[in-house]
Amino acid sequence: MFFKPKCPVDADEWEWLLAGFKWLDREFPLSSAERSLALPTRDCFPPLSGGELTAQGEELLGHVQRLAGLADWPVQLIPVAPPRRGAVNSVAALQPEAGACGSFRLGRTAEGLPFAEIRYTFDQLENPVGLVATFAHELAHYLLHTRTNPIPGGDEVEELFTDLTAIWLGFGIFLVNNARYAGHVDEGGGRGWFVSGWQGYLGERMLMTALVLSELLAERDPAAAGP
Repeated sequence: MFFKPKCPVDADEWEWLLAGFKWLDREFPLSSAERSLALPTRDCFPPLSGGELTAQGEELLGHVQRLAGLADWPVQLIPVAPPRRGAVNSVAALQPEAGACGSFRLGRTAEGLPFAEIRYTFDQLENPVGLVATFAHELAHYLLHTRTNPIPGGDEVEELFTDLTAIWLGFGIFLVNNARYAGHVDEGGGRGWFVSGWQGYLGERMLMTALVLSELLAERDPAAAGP
């Protein structure tokens, strides 16, 4: 055998993943005891009702909250219009840029009670797998806002750690499968397929490793996530 298996992440990344999962288990013991792996199946995600887009978004968020164990946490979901595209002359001009697909803000009611304000563009409903990943990330922000101790690595890695928290909550399959943008273009002068850019903050290797590690630490067989 000429080549030996190589870990897909380096030693520092591996230690950060271990420290992150250990921190999450200690910081949120109730969630740790109840967390499970969310699957892209009808059991986890029954078909949406097919009503208005805003209603479908609310319905999908409800499924994600239930699977995350955050069903009773108040959320105000705000759909916004996607950015308008100008005239284009090539497929390259239509390629998306990496960046956030949603946003999170912690608000307060008139009585002073906390709630989450989550914004997303309603065109994401055309890619429900990606929208699940977006909602999982924003709900992970919500959970982390209740922490009492600093996260491993400090505030400068907050977005990376939020992705890790979404995996810990059980949404690793969705984050991994939607890490890379892909789509078909037929607009203006551009036509074809593109695979370009990233959704989320952790890279593909880190997402895959975190998914496997999360399942092992939960004493489940990570191979069950393979299909």
